[in-house]
Amino acid sequence: MKEMATTRLYLIRHGATEENERGILVGSTDVPLSDKGRGQAMALARLARSLPVDAIFASPMLRTVETAVQVFGPEARILTNSSLRECHFGEWEGLYFAEIASRYPDLWQSWLHDWAHTRIPGGDDFTAFAQRLLDFCDEILNEYSGRNLAVVSHGGCIRAILSHYLSGSASGGYWKFKVENAALTTIEFADKFPILTGFNQR
Repeated sequence: MKEMATTRLYLIRHGATEENERGILVGSTDVPLSDKGRGQAMALARLARSLPVDAIFASPMLRTVETAVQVFGPEARILTNSSLRECHFGEWEGLYFAEIASRYPDLWQSWLHDWAHTRIPGGDDFTAFAQRLLDFCDEILNEYSGRNLAVVSHGGCIRAILSHYLSGSASGGYWKFKVENAALTTIEFADKFPILTGFNQR
């Protein structure tokens, strides 16, 4: 009997930023890690460097690249790809959630009731965001079949990936996963069948 090839996808959310800590919404805004976030990434390095990793991919944003370097070391070959960027929240970028609710009351209520189909002015369409992200994931899973892949990305991206592979759609299980900063989540694909084998590990 032919042994099934197992491909591992190690998903890592970037460390904390000052905006994360203050409850400010940032997606496409390019902010660095906070001191706390750098410490989180350095702590995760102890676990991550014990893993067999054949390729490392990262969003090109400051907070993800810095996390990848802290976690895997300055000598690591990190392949950045814009498909791994966080969702763009348009006019809501840089605002506290209370500000959003106050400035955009109707849109905020619409988003709360049907977030996946509510377009924020100047922001990404969720379907298009998820499509470019998942197209990239499918591409590397095919190209690196049977290998161990690390992906350093963002909370929304990792939620969409988990929801897609584990619940069948990018939005269906999106809010069922609370993805922590600088934490490792692992999906194993046994002959392309996805299994969650680790979640928010540090």
